[in-house]
Amino acid sequence: MGLKHRHNYESLSSALKSSERWYTTSQIAGKINLAVVYPNLYSLGMSNLGFLTVHRLASSVPGIGVERFFPALEPEKPLKPPYYSFETNRPLADFDLLLFSFSYEGDFDKIPGIFSALGIPVLSQKRNRHHPVMIAGGAAVASNSAALSRIFDVLVPGEAETTLVPILQSFLDNGLDIEKIANLPGVWVPACSEEFVRPKNFCNVDLEPAWSHIVSAKNAFGGAHIIEVMRGCPRICSFCLARVIYQPVRAVSRKKIEAWLNEHPDCRDLGLVAPSLFDHPEVEDIFSMLIERKIRIRNSSVKWEKLNDNILSALRQSEVRSLTLAPETGSEKLRAAMGKPLAPDRFFRKISEIADYGFEHIKLYFVAGLPEENDDDVKETAAFIERAANAAGNSSLSAAFSVFVPKNGTPWQNEKSLSLHEIKRKIRYIKELLQDIQGQVKVTFESPVEVCRQSYLSKVGPELADEYAREAEECKENRLFARNQFSTLEF
Repeated sequence: MGLKHRHNYESLSSALKSSERWYTTSQIAGKINLAVVYPNLYSLGMSNLGFLTVHRLASSVPGIGVERFFPALEPEKPLKPPYYSFETNRPLADFDLLLFSFSYEGDFDKIPGIFSALGIPVLSQKRNRHHPVMIAGGAAVASNSAALSRIFDVLVPGEAETTLVPILQSFLDNGLDIEKIANLPGVWVPACSEEFVRPKNFCNVDLEPAWSHIVSAKNAFGGAHIIEVMRGCPRICSFCLARVIYQPVRAVSRKKIEAWLNEHPDCRDLGLVAPSLFDHPEVEDIFSMLIERKIRIRNSSVKWEKLNDNILSALRQSEVRSLTLAPETGSEKLRAAMGKPLAPDRFFRKISEIADYGFEHIKLYFVAGLPEENDDDVKETAAFIERAANAAGNSSLSAAFSVFVPKNGTPWQNEKSLSLHEIKRKIRYIKELLQDIQGQVKVTFESPVEVCRQSYLSKVGPELADEYAREAEECKENRLFARNQFSTLEF
């Protein structure tokens, strides 16, 4: 059984590795050996610039051996313990350092199963020098580092570009002494201080943008290269975490992107990453440059008011068939409260214009359960969707609903989240209101159970360690995946 399991893992990981193109070198053995852990799907990890940046930076430090680990290589198929590294199939618990990259709080729930399978105590105070040093960073750590403060030895709520190399250099110089890094900006060692102090220095992304130094054919961008073109968001949406954790807003210049492309002449397909791509001050020039170079554009959701003829034409020339817009709600009252105004008549004219350009599909994002939302607001959202469906002409239309989750640091951090019963009731009501157009519009909803869990994980404090310690003790093979499966995301 063990040999078969290992053979299956090696076969699948070998197939994925053969799909990768590397643009930097990395040594797999050094004075200190670390594994970078993305606690979700391989395809998502290889699309995540935070995870890739950590791997690239760690690989740049002489004396550091670097490998990767993903607890699921295929959707809905979590790996069974024991766990081996992706590069060399080395037992994961044999590494000196394990660096976890958490993109969203839901991935915290992978901790009990992974730690249990590796024989590593969840509570940091119960570990000793024979265990790997456990480090965590990423957007979810920046959002709620307190939740992990009794689990990980080192937390990095700051930016990897300004923190990781100094951490690793200290370990090389001083041994795995976490006290030696406790005063580094952007680093929190909970055993040495009670709270994290946010740094004042930030990465100059125009000097060194984040990019995919490993391009996997199986990434969520269809095998495209990926580059970050802006960090932070200039908008002031009351619910959004991006403005909080990625401040100040920093753009990568068109000139820098062009220089990067000159260094990567084989790039014919490029994913542009930013919390608010279409607010980039040079977005139109960047699109024109990419079209001139015959590089296909891969983009995330668009800002509808930024979609002029030049941008729409560039996207169509790039064979983009679908656009995603985020009006959030049909209620004018709620849009004003969240700081995201929208002129409905202009919006629907833009929908018609998008359809006239030949885009086959238009997807709209909405958030249910916003603060002070009542049934009249929901009715306005339903009417908004119906009007959008009429404006879409020959383009198909879909509406995807998430549910409001208050995030630390945002203006709405203290607002109430909906209970499981309230979420289910809200979804039923929306479905009833949209019955008459169900043949015209495909409507999808977030899992109510997952929303409630995310709401909890977004606000929970250090007590999470006790919950996970109990779960790890009870954890049988793959038990943790029952609550949080590995699924693909749409880009």
